[in-house]
Amino acid sequence: MPWTFRVLSFKTVVGMTTDEVLDALGRYTKDSKRSHRETAAELGIRETVLGDWLGRKALPEKSGLARIAGFLRRVKYL
Repeated sequence: MPWTFRVLSFKTVVGMTTDEVLDALGRYTKDSKRSHRETAAELGIRETVLGDWLGRKALPEKSGLARIAGFLRRVKYL
């Protein structure tokens, strides 16, 4: 029997666009008392990557967006 794959967009899975997730992350980093280094460590990324995401110099892949959304939910920010 052949495999069937269902492709879902990130918005379908999480209910938010990339920009919405990154905007929420930006608000969290401004509002929290945590440094960018601490936030990046919590996300399992380098501080420079966090800066690139927040400055829209780079965009995270879907798995990264899911990780960000999960983090923001854990800290009760989404």
